[in-house]
Amino acid sequence: MAYITLNQNNFNNNADYYSNKIGNKNKLCMALKDNAYGHGIEYMAKMCFDYGIKHAIVRDISEALLLKEFDFESIIILYETANKKYDDNFIFSINCLDDISSCIKNTKIELKINTGMGRNGICINEIDEALKSINKNELILNGVFTHFHSADEKNDTAINQEKLFLETVNKIKNKITYKFRIHCSNTAGVHKVNNSLYDIARIGIGMYGYSDTCRGSLKPIMSLYASKISTRVLNKGDGIGYGASYKVLEDNTLVSNYDIGYGDGFFRVNEKQNAYIQDGSKILGRISMDSFSTFGDKKEVCVFSNASHLSKVHDTIEYEILTHLLPRIKRIII
Repeated sequence: MAYITLNQNNFNNNADYYSNKIGNKNKLCMALKDNAYGHGIEYMAKMCFDYGIKHAIVRDISEALLLKEFDFESIIILYETANKKYDDNFIFSINCLDDISSCIKNTKIELKINTGMGRNGICINEIDEALKSINKNELILNGVFTHFHSADEKNDTAINQEKLFLETVNKIKNKITYKFRIHCSNTAGVHKVNNSLYDIARIGIGMYGYSDTCRGSLKPIMSLYASKISTRVLNKGDGIGYGASYKVLEDNTLVSNYDIGYGDGFFRVNEKQNAYIQDGSKILGRISMDSFSTFGDKKEVCVFSNASHLSKVHDTIEYEILTHLLPRIKRIII
């Protein structure tokens, strides 16, 4: 059966890189949302635990509950509010004013500030109203944060966002009497700001081994493998797959079929695309729902150990290739 390996040494390499960049590993906050970018949330949580990462980010409460055994100091829940009491390390992101009144008394929250992303967060002119509502609803302000929209681009937008964010934080500090944490950096953002000013840095795709800002320093941790279903000898002119869109070029060509396809979340390739597995063998014809074909008769093949090639084939980003792989595919930490 097809399976995924997750390389602990490569993960540690990436974690070391960002630990050094931000000051120490205690400030690392690992993005485990969306099934850990397709890697498998519980597997990645264990790797975080073994490395000593203390903070995590998830999409919703259901993902946060999967992390209970790993003893994170804080788990930021991005897109759900607390209508009942949860564990003390569950921290709920406030994306709009209505979120504040949706949380029950004594909920720990983090106020997201919209400094230019224009997606979620409290607008600057809403800060006073938000703080009054937090006080009225007796919530605990655990932190204040923002999100950069172009930190991976060669311009000053992240610096401008940071300046606006820090000005806003100072205004909040004048109204809140207790200490709260502040953070702003994503994977690319740690290269743009003074990390000593912040309590944590939220690292996503970089921890999984991908980032244009430091690609040579990182190592992808996921490899996808497929097992052979069958082998046959085909002759010149024989077709492979739906539409017989690939025609064999020579007699006595050895071709095998392997057990991963678009039904498993592996993107479909058609006759207009040139895609290759890790050893350079061409994917022949169209990828099917449950399988694909390539030359040779190996018992198993590595489909990819780096998603960059496939992201170019499909004119997308590595995130999309990774997050589409279904949770039912077996994961193994190596």
